Amino acid sequence: MYRFSCTLCGECCSGEMRVFLNPLDIFRIGRFLKLEHSSELFKRRLLMLDKGQNGLQLPRIRFKEKPFLFCPFLINDFDEERGLRGLCSLHPEHKPLVCRLAPLSRHLDLNSGEEEFEFILPHPDCPGGKTDRILDPDRERDLLAEDLGLETRYYRLLSAHEEDPGFLWNFPLDQPYKNLIEEWERGARP
Repeated sequence: MYRFSCTLCGECCSGEMRVFLNPLDIFRIGRFLKLEHSSELFKRRLLMLDKGQNGLQLPRIRFKEKPFLFCPFLINDFDEERGLRGLCSLHPEHKPLVCRLAPLSRHLDLNSGEEEFEFILPHPDCPGGKTDRILDPDRERDLLAEDLGLETRYYRLLSAHEEDPGFLWNFPLDQPYKNLIEEWERGARP
């Protein structure tokens, strides 16, 4: 059990953070933006590829660089009571899994299938760790079980297609996401 409650400071959405995405995240973001194909997120320079967990090339959010590094989905807002707040325009149903899990970090061993969760404050000066709210990692994991399961399936597919993984993040957004995963597991490519 850990003490944590998001204070909407926005610090975890800025700086050198790297927000890696799975295809369900890409699907949700693309649908939120009313795009027809996931490739449009790369063309609009909202996403890029980078080396991530298990050494795999993964899509991640490309942070804006001016006036400082920050997530393109971050909205700064001013509240009379609390001052400046950092809000996510994707919150709640389009928000990436890694952001919904925060401050829990998931480590997945593809060989054994074992997963481990670690409590990591999103930012060293995060005021969320100074609250009285208790964060229960087991409860959080249970709430996101379906998404975590889909992400595990994705990582397995990605490691099996490491030489040509592009089709796993280059797909149309006009069909249900679960259908895409099932097609990919059967060996079909868009």
